[in-house]
Amino acid sequence: MKNYKFLIFIFFIIINSCSKEDEINQLNQTILDLQANISRLNSQINDYSVQISQLTSQNNISSNQIEDLNNQLSGFQVQIENYINQIEVLSEENLILDSKNNNLTFQLSELQDQLDLIQAQGAVNGVYIFDKIEISDPPFSGTMWDLPDLITSSDYTVYSSSTYQGIETTMFYDKAIPAFINYPAHVFKVNFGDGLSVDFEIYTEFTQEEALAIIQKYAPLMGQLGKELRKNIKSIEFLKGEEVASAQRSNDLSYANITFHIDWLENIVQTRPDGDRTEELFIHEAAHLSIDPYVYSQQGWVDAVTLDGNYLSTYAKDNPDSEDIAETFQAYIAVKYFPERITSSLRDTILSTCLNRFKYFDSLNLDLSIYK
Repeated sequence: MKNYKFLIFIFFIIINSCSKEDEINQLNQTILDLQANISRLNSQINDYSVQISQLTSQNNISSNQIEDLNNQLSGFQVQIENYINQIEVLSEENLILDSKNNNLTFQLSELQDQLDLIQAQGAVNGVYIFDKIEISDPPFSGTMWDLPDLITSSDYTVYSSSTYQGIETTMFYDKAIPAFINYPAHVFKVNFGDGLSVDFEIYTEFTQEEALAIIQKYAPLMGQLGKELRKNIKSIEFLKGEEVASAQRSNDLSYANITFHIDWLENIVQTRPDGDRTEELFIHEAAHLSIDPYVYSQQGWVDAVTLDGNYLSTYAKDNPDSEDIAETFQAYIAVKYFPERITSSLRDTILSTCLNRFKYFDSLNLDLSIYK
């Protein structure tokens, strides 16, 4: 009887060993298949990058070619997600060693980074590759508030120096009234390393020491604007109060200024839990002075808006002839120059909404080299 039980025990050990060996063999084959698939995907993405470079050099990429590139991109994203899911399933079932799991995951992460880089480089060259999303209404209420904090105080600035010119009577736009009115102001000449300059005019309700502190805080931030955005700005005005910022200009651009009320800047713009939006506010207001005058009346812009068939924000939709450009321009800079600071889904949303506007901005050959 004991011999019989012993034989049964040995039989189960042999069966279990065979089963375990089959499981290990199956696991190894799964790993080999994944490695082969990932290697094949890597080769396909390299070919994809070469294809984009060749098309970019032609400077006449058709909409059909762009659609084909977008379809290929979608296919790559699906494959990466599928392989990651396979690895996660194997990991959950404890069927794969951590080292192999980590290696495969790392390879997929590198491929995703390569795709992101291809998209970013394409955008710089005016080739926008993205997953098209059907969006019927503006995705944001206001881009300055809804988009991520894009520019930080540590980013490069071309601000070089400022010189106190004394107290002069200058014309302000005081939104608290609201009206244009002459005020005595501390005037500083603010110079930038690219040859441009702007006057900072600070109402004498601030002391000279307070005015100097304003210069030290905001002049470097103004130097973070692209040269194209600063080219028309004649003055930056500072008053006390909680009124929102505004930009004003004459038709001949001899008067082109931005007005900031300090209390609103400090209490609203700079204290948001999701990031200080002062730099983004500068982009918005500067676009009113340096981009608006050359774009709104142009047929190319009108056609681009029609082709897009949507607005990026409700603020732009409600004010299509005054806010559309300023609302769109921050997103344009984000997609084109700071893709790593926005998510891929946000990028897809932006481009699905205003791709043709971006193409029109590209056609203007704007000097935004500071962001490169």
